[in-house]
Order: sequence, then C-alpha cells, then structure tokens
Amino acid sequence: MKTVRILGIIVIVALIGNFIKDGISGFIGGWNDAEADSQLVLPADFNSVSLSVEGYKEGMSDSLFNQAMQANVPCEVNGVSTYVKHNSWVHAMGFVIFPCVLLVFYGVYCLIRLLIAVSRGEILIRKNIRRLRFFIYPIMAFSALYELQEYVLYRTAMNELVSSDYVFDEFHLKYSWTYMLVIALLTEIFAQAVRIKEENDLTI
Repeated sequence: MKTVRILGIIVIVALIGNFIKDGISGFIGGWNDAEADSQLVLPADFNSVSLSVEGYKEGMSDSLFNQAMQANVPCEVNGVSTYVKHNSWVHAMGFVIFPCVLLVFYGVYCLIRLLIAVSRGEILIRKNIRRLRFFIYPIMAFSALYELQEYVLYRTAMNELVSSDYVFDEFHLKYSWTYMLVIALLTEIFAQAVRIKEENDLTI
C-alpha cells in the first residue's frame, strides 16, 4: 500500500506539472502564432496546417552552421507549416470537440480522485470504475475527433498545395492509440474485478 501511495503522489505531481508546462507552452505558441499571422497578408478565410515531408527532392539540400565545428552541417526537414483555404467541416468539428475538452478536464479530476481513494485503501469500489472510465473514454473520444479533424485538413492541404521542393508525406496519426487501448482494456478488467469482489462478498 505504501508503494501505491508513493506512485499516486508521483502521478498527481506529474499530471499537474505536465498541465502547467503544456498550458504555458501552448499560450506562448498561440501568442507567437497570432503575432506572426497578423504580419502576413492572408485571405479572410484560411486554416493553418502542418504537413509532414519526406525531405527535399533529389538535388535539394539544406544545412545549418555548427559553431563548435565551425562548418555547415546537413539538416533534414521533416515538416512544414502553411495555410490552406477555409474548410467549413474543420470549424464545425471544433464545436463537437469543445465539449470533449471539458470532459477531458473532468476526467483528469476523476483520476486525481481515484489516486486519492487508492492511497486511502479504497481500491475495489464502483466509484473507481466510474472515475477510470471518465478518465480514459473522453480522452479517446477527443483524440478520435481531433485525428479526424486533422485528417480532413491534411487532405485539403494535399489537394491544394503544389511544391517543387518538397515531397509531402501521407497523414500519420498524432496520438498513441495502442497505449490508450491498453488503458481502456485494463479499466474494463478492473471493472470485472470489482464485480467479482462484490459477488464474492454477497456469497459470504
């Protein structure tokens, strides 16, 4: 039980630390992007998009100056950021994603409540099942909708953009679905363990 408490505290601290770090970096990134966009002459309706690239086409190369070596060293470009025509589907999906974001925040709160309950020795109880489900399933729903939104935007960009320098790569999923599916599986296994415990308690 002592090990569980220590791990629970570490997870809570890590969650809070990541939330603060991501929040600060997201705010700074959004501020810089807004400032950069304000200096560009763009159409009224546009979407920003990031594309993966396989690299420069044959014959193209790039380099950076290395101060320690006092020489140019080759570098590889893995992605580019640009703009495409406004896509109404992308904006419409934003209204669906927003409620999922609120549920994700609530899920993080449920996870913290779960860790506190576990540290008190309250493990195999129904409340913890609900807390686990409220944690993982909103995250999966948000991730799925965000992946779909990014895919629509990516396909739009692939159809609109033409480059003589870059070879655009195909769309890749942003999130690690394997880990999320494993957590969902463990959640349902935990739920089954709670049901078995309750049945055994009734038979005693």
